Amino acid sequence: MRGTNFLAKLAGGASLAVLAMAPAFAQDAAADAPPEGEIVVSGIRASLEQAADIKREADQVVDVITAEDVGKLPDANVAEALQRVTGVQITRVFGEGQSVSVRGLQQVRVEVDGRTLLGWSARLSPPENDQLGRSSGLDSVPSSLFGRLEVRKSPLASQAEGGLGGTVNLVTPKPLSFKEPTVSLRVQGVYSENSDKFEPAITGFATTKFADGRIGIMLAGEYQKRTSTTQTFERNNFLNRNYTANGVTTVQQTPVLLQYEQFTVDRSRLGLNGAIQFEVTPEFTITADALYSKLTTGRKQDFFAFRLPTGTNPVTNAVVENGAVVAGNANGTVTTAGQIRKEPTESFLYGLNGKYQNDGLTIEADGYYSKGTIDQTIQIITLQGTAAVPGAFDFRDVTIPSLTLGGTFNPTSYASYNPANNGVRSNRLIGLLEEWTGKLDVSYETAGGVTISAGARYTDLHARSNAFRSQVTPTRAELEPYLNLVDMGDFLSDIGGTFPRSFLSTAPTFDYVFTRAQAAEPNPNANGLSTLLPNLQRDYDFSERTLAAYLMMSGEGEIVGIPYKANAGVRIASTRLSVDSYVNVGTVSTLVNDKNRYTNVLPSANIAFNVTDDFLVRMSASQTMQRASIADLAPSTFFNATNLSVTGGNVNLEPPISTQADISFEYYTGKSSLISGAFFYKDVKNFIASFVTTGIDTNLDPQGRELTFSRPENLSSARIKGFEIGIQQFADFLPAPFDGLGIIANYTYSDSEDAAGFPLVAVSKNSYNLVGLFEKGPFSARVAYNYRDEAVFEFSEGRPSFVGARSQLDAQVGFDITRNFALSLQAQNLMPRKSATSEYSNFNPTALNSYALSERRYSVGLRAKF
Repeated sequence: MRGTNFLAKLAGGASLAVLAMAPAFAQDAAADAPPEGEIVVSGIRASLEQAADIKREADQVVDVITAEDVGKLPDANVAEALQRVTGVQITRVFGEGQSVSVRGLQQVRVEVDGRTLLGWSARLSPPENDQLGRSSGLDSVPSSLFGRLEVRKSPLASQAEGGLGGTVNLVTPKPLSFKEPTVSLRVQGVYSENSDKFEPAITGFATTKFADGRIGIMLAGEYQKRTSTTQTFERNNFLNRNYTANGVTTVQQTPVLLQYEQFTVDRSRLGLNGAIQFEVTPEFTITADALYSKLTTGRKQDFFAFRLPTGTNPVTNAVVENGAVVAGNANGTVTTAGQIRKEPTESFLYGLNGKYQNDGLTIEADGYYSKGTIDQTIQIITLQGTAAVPGAFDFRDVTIPSLTLGGTFNPTSYASYNPANNGVRSNRLIGLLEEWTGKLDVSYETAGGVTISAGARYTDLHARSNAFRSQVTPTRAELEPYLNLVDMGDFLSDIGGTFPRSFLSTAPTFDYVFTRAQAAEPNPNANGLSTLLPNLQRDYDFSERTLAAYLMMSGEGEIVGIPYKANAGVRIASTRLSVDSYVNVGTVSTLVNDKNRYTNVLPSANIAFNVTDDFLVRMSASQTMQRASIADLAPSTFFNATNLSVTGGNVNLEPPISTQADISFEYYTGKSSLISGAFFYKDVKNFIASFVTTGIDTNLDPQGRELTFSRPENLSSARIKGFEIGIQQFADFLPAPFDGLGIIANYTYSDSEDAAGFPLVAVSKNSYNLVGLFEKGPFSARVAYNYRDEAVFEFSEGRPSFVGARSQLDAQVGFDITRNFALSLQAQNLMPRKSATSEYSNFNPTALNSYALSERRYSVGLRAKF
């Protein structure tokens, strides 16, 4: 097996070769800065102890992961670190965590120090993954830039609205929080098994203070590079088809497309973070900071596709199971293609903050500018079979469906293909996101201990998307230099089954595809953003302005001798949006403007009872909202001519509103040990989900082929109820060295249902984490297992389609060579088949729509700190 020799060398002296993280899940108060010295944390147990201290003082339900040391969160990927938190589930793309859902809802606001980090993220599958148009994907920023990660499950009126399920706040370290100058450097080598490459990851951090400790400067950075391989079965769906026999017509759910595809992805990630703090007086501090992130994704892919006919009786000898045609014969259309794409994305965040505290009065002003950009290019050359090809398929095979081709078609011979209609295509997408935000918060603690807080926040958000596409049907002769024979041993080598593994694909180059397509369909506007032909149906110019204000009261007291602390408030948010887009009729595109506005009143209340010194009970009730993603709101239309899909937005979407309540219990059994549990309930109005239909639109496709349309809509209502339970415990009662053993385990149950009785999109009913720990002296080790149930990802013709259950096993070993130097060995995704993403139709795992298999990764690192 590839990587076996490497793994043996990497883990040769260790009893474990594992990667995981110790999820220091805790509930954090809304305190803006930790006490001086809080950042000086070292080791697994110390980070858990710090999190437990934060949890005791929480004003709201917030789970926290703290860094084990400067620039050392337990996972290199933010989303993968968060997946260990109770109630958090993640979505992966290209084998890396990208987005999270909290207590079953994927509508989560992502912040950096309470601010929006805008950006795009590459997307493969499944569609449950949000377009991330309001915040950057969690894979775009390295985790080493942050000192702690917060997951807020209940809101405070003083915090920005926008997270239906919750808010993830990534907290950067600040220089005045350090007691002494600190410098650290970590160098890692990362090996990806299928790609068979060993690539670097470098992290650096430095901070110091001067002017008698009143001025502090901090700079952090990280560079990562990784080449990965993803093996997939893609883009199918089971849709209604008519079957006629003996004068009787029946309707059966029938597969649309069998597409076998392999991606090689080259990603490089650069993150920089800097801050300057000036303590003007002991009461007044000014902070200026900036964050920059660049994620460059290059993708090369080959696919072989067999598209079934759409007319009556598309499949003969059909085998029907659970209402779906899972095997049979059909005369289908064969297409193959090679594609290359580049997706450089950048995110910028600049902020200025001033905070004054004196005699119970706190005044804080904060302003920031956030920007995200993308400049995506795609070059593709497509071949199509010269005639319909007979094929026999069977979805009952072990992993992905089998496909055996008949007749005279030879998948490796150019004689069996023609260049597809418009088979040479060049695309470009230029996107811009910008946000200006200013806020002012004022609070005053009265002599009676009651704190009154009020504030306002104004945001001006702008998004623009400009798409370009030129295409042409080439001659057979001109494609010959760009033909590529896919080798049987290299295509989907880790997925068993019978299907075309060797076939003729293409090897497009930017120079040929771009030049040829542009010459055929040039941009008539010589001053345009691109020389390619504008694809106006995909363009939009989006503007949104929000004004929010709040009033909140908080305080402490006793009820029947039980101490408590509580807060209650209300937040009012007014939103106005405007979208310019194009309506396309034939070859004529007309610019139209759509508007929408709404105001939301969002109350919230939290109370925590200290029943004993070690036992706390918390209760909270609130309303939360999340504005629809920009991609969902923009009424532009994107037509994918390769897989005949049409997607677009809906400017009339209303923001979903969640009325929620929960009660939680915390029992502290030691400094770093605790047992916790919670019951929660959410009633969501105007829930948004994608609906899939089929039809013909000759304005989009002059050939009149059947297209699959997907657009978001508001559902009438949805409910989520469930509970969480977790334990975090070290075996201090055992003799040495066994007192270094520890465990973190948690389980979340989320039962969701929409108005039609179906589960909500992206909600897994059962999820859990199990982490084994050991830390004693210079040695530490962790093994972590994560599991989540199946979850709905979209609705097709009114039926739910699901993402199947998946799990992941990671591990890590660490050894402190000296006080200043440490060695680490890591392994991720040790059971790739268990972590593979599968999608299927209508509760039927045999009716497979897609399957994506990622690879194992191993790394070795050396860390120095002074």
